[in-house]
Amino acid sequence: MKKVFLGMLLITLGFGTMSLTTSSDNVIKASVEAANVVVGPTYTAPWLGVCCESPLTAIERDIAKRGYPATTQYTINSTTSNTVTYTIN
Repeated sequence: MKKVFLGMLLITLGFGTMSLTTSSDNVIKASVEAANVVVGPTYTAPWLGVCCESPLTAIERDIAKRGYPATTQYTINSTTSNTVTYTIN
């Protein structure tokens, strides 16, 4: 009975160790893939900062002025009272 219990414990611990190792490998792969993300240029657009104009309007106007297509994806980095800084994705 003692040998059967120890054998089952050994098998259980073996599977637990394998799953930990596999998970660690997946985390490392995901981290490496995330490091390969390409980020475009960062621009600062003038923004009036008035109640009627959205910072999105200022960015879209600046994107059109720079010759990018209207479907260009961007991320807003910061806004001040008169500028909007964004990055092209």
